[in-house]
This record gives sequence, C-alpha cells and structure tokens, in this order.
Amino acid sequence: MENIGFKLKKLRESKNISQEELAEELDISQSKLSKIENGRLRPSVPFLFRASQFFSITLSDLLLVFQDIH
Repeated sequence: MENIGFKLKKLRESKNISQEELAEELDISQSKLSKIENGRLRPSVPFLFRASQFFSITLSDLLLVFQDIH
C-alpha cells in the first residue's frame, strides 16, 4: 500500500521540484522531507495542509490513494 510520503514524492517529481525546493516552500528541513517521503516520519496535519495548498489539491485528495500521478 502506498503511503503519504510516496504520494508526496510522486507529486514533487511530477512538478520537477527538488527536495530542497519543496522543503523550503513547506518550511521544513530537507532531511525531514526525505524522512517523510521514505516513510520514516509521519507528517503533521499542518504540514499536509501546506503541501496540499502548494500542489493546489484538497487535503482529502492528498490523503486518498492515487491510481496514477503524471
């Protein structure tokens, strides 16, 4: 089953954004973002909200299992 970190990574990659760039936009460290993307750290609700705003999707959509991200 795909986790939220994997979804965030796929969204980031689909926009050709580096971890460093996204971490700066979301006001977290690159190492923390890496841990979230790799499933080693659970993201906070405020972080998920900022991420959904950054990617212009609803928080509900971010939390749903994506079939395919392009």
